[in-house]
Amino acid sequence: MKIAILLPYKENYSKNDTGAVSIFVNDVNKLSKFKKNINIYGSTNYKPLSRNYKNLNFKKKFFQSSSKIYIKDFLKNVKNEKIDILEIHNRPHYLNFIENFNYTKKILFFHNNPLEMQGSVTINERMSLYKKADIIIFNSSWTKNKFLKDLSISYNDNKIKIIT
Repeated sequence: MKIAILLPYKENYSKNDTGAVSIFVNDVNKLSKFKKNINIYGSTNYKPLSRNYKNLNFKKKFFQSSSKIYIKDFLKNVKNEKIDILEIHNRPHYLNFIENFNYTKKILFFHNNPLEMQGSVTINERMSLYKKADIIIFNSSWTKNKFLKDLSISYNDNKIKIIT
């Protein structure tokens, strides 16, 4: 089994300037029985926290979506790999850019309020994410409740999980 973890492009996966998402991913990675099969993708200018990190040569361009450029670089890096699971952390709108990534299970992690994140603000956006993702994971009941607000999805739906 091969797992790819995609960090937000602004998230530093390093000892120098570590964000909350990187700390979570690094800690879970250390404990995972699949750690030898995990590659973590992101964009940092510092020495990464672990050896299984792959830096994307992300460069912002004026008048172009940084997210689209970042995802395009990620897809270029994994185009010849068979990935079984793709984890996307804290950037729900990334899921819209990888729709042709059909040969893998897509897991979306929310570490913050979904109602304040690009791609999950409206009811339609959240329903679309629900349909596109195989599993949606939240860091708390509060975050899960925010995502489910005004949606006709059961709180106990098996597709919706909380990491505690």
